[in-house]
Amino acid sequence: MPIPDLTLQQLRAVRTLAASGSFRKAAAAEHISQSVLSRRIKEVERLLQVRLFDRTTRQLDITAAGQAFLLMTGAVLDDMDIRLSRFMSYVAAQSGTIAVAALPSLAATVLPDMMRGFMLDHPEVEFEIIDGGADEVVERLEGGTVELGLTAHGDLPAGLCFTPLLREQFYGVAHHSHPWSARSSISWADFNGETVVATRPGTSIRAITDAAFNRYSISVSHHFNACSAATIRGLLRAGVGVAALPAYELQGFALDDLVAVPVESPGATRVTGVTYRCSQDLSPVAACFLDFMHATEINPPRGVSRVHEGHTGEPDTSSHTGAQLAE
Repeated sequence: MPIPDLTLQQLRAVRTLAASGSFRKAAAAEHISQSVLSRRIKEVERLLQVRLFDRTTRQLDITAAGQAFLLMTGAVLDDMDIRLSRFMSYVAAQSGTIAVAALPSLAATVLPDMMRGFMLDHPEVEFEIIDGGADEVVERLEGGTVELGLTAHGDLPAGLCFTPLLREQFYGVAHHSHPWSARSSISWADFNGETVVATRPGTSIRAITDAAFNRYSISVSHHFNACSAATIRGLLRAGVGVAALPAYELQGFALDDLVAVPVESPGATRVTGVTYRCSQDLSPVAACFLDFMHATEINPPRGVSRVHEGHTGEPDTSSHTGAQLAE
């Protein structure tokens, strides 16, 4: 015997009629007319080739076949209701997982407060945070394993959109015994002849400092290339060199026991923001979080300012070298 092709509307009509015991009440519950409800019930009975209800002018009774039908289809409707409810919650951006790749400093400083504020109105949302350098952020975005990236403005691949959020001041960071401890500010030229504890190639910090040193013909020694803030911190505390780091590195990785002097030179800032694939629609919850990040007020620490709405994040000649890539 072929399996009848029944619709959810028809299944719901049978269940509602059985529960209410009245065509009038069932039609009102389903927001349809009694005649439409009656046609749906008759069509189900025709397809099943069995009576589900005994009807009289005074009474409506469900048949044994109708009871069996409800028992077998009730679980399907309950499961569908649960799944549809979850889906509507997803569409309304009240549930789902937001996968974000972020520079370690932003993952440690900016992102936690953003997440906390967002989850006040979206408590069912889950976050998956992957921290890494800008090249890793780009790789994750292009590979589709994350929807949003928190990174620095720079030469992003075609197909990635960028919205700036923050501008960070660069600082010269050194051991307290270093002569910079007596300075209120320095310039890129003050790095000349220094041993620089550098981040690895492919990060925005390295790209910005390399561009600045090349632009001003500054000679430095790169004896140390570190992959983590903890390693950089340890090397600086040992007094083996100096570093040029943006403001959130100082806040996020407890470098307050070191000398940190602002670098007052063109190109000594880093613009960071949100990037995502231009051609792909974000999931509802990711799109909602993106809007939240744009609208949320940020209380920036020393050396950080909010990039005003409408700013492109493009470097200007007074403060950028034009070679920002990623942390």
